[in-house]
Amino acid sequence: MEPLLLKAGDVAKLLGLGRSKVFAMLAGGELPVIRIGRSVRVPRAALEDWIADHTQHASVRSGDSGPLFVGVEDRDGVTGAGPSPLTRGVPREPMLGPRRASHNASPGASF
Repeated sequence: MEPLLLKAGDVAKLLGLGRSKVFAMLAGGELPVIRIGRSVRVPRAALEDWIADHTQHASVRSGDSGPLFVGVEDRDGVTGAGPSPLTRGVPREPMLGPRRASHNASPGASF
């Protein structure tokens, strides 16, 4: 039997989000919550309703609203698709800076 009340980790798995993001959404009042003492739970039925209420359907979007993703490219250079999860945050060009002495070098050594 499925639990009626979900923990933040369970909500994160169901939504495909990280726990930190779910906690932020709970704290910001973006997701429906029930507080039982110090415990915060999300009712399964309310979460399903929330998903239905926040889902954008193609027929609802107006034709002049533009693409959902603007100004991003995926790894194949397709505009609007977003970066590859494997390369997100990785600089495209190597970052070169001044060399630093290693921690094991003797104090008088120079490079």
